[in-house]
Amino acid sequence: MGKTLAEKILSAKSGNDARAGDIIIAQVDLVFVQDTTGPLTVRQFRESGLKELARPERTAVFIDHAVPSPTHTLSNDHLVLRRFAAETGAIMSDVG
Repeated sequence: MGKTLAEKILSAKSGNDARAGDIIIAQVDLVFVQDTTGPLTVRQFRESGLKELARPERTAVFIDHAVPSPTHTLSNDHLVLRRFAAETGAIMSDVG
């Protein structure tokens, strides 16, 4: 049976014959952080003691799920993401 698209990509990136269920090590082209789970990601990043991103030019923060923000809580989450991008040098893809 042929490989799935994900298996083909992960095989190419890892240099191994990757199949579903395998654990691989590969360079990531781009990390996406979005406004639904992004604030949790930022909190975990900070709690881990990390100060900087390994590859900020390969980290993109998106605000695109709750736009315009319907609550103060989400507005604060968006602010957290904007500050994180500014502080770490991550690519910021803001509203619009």
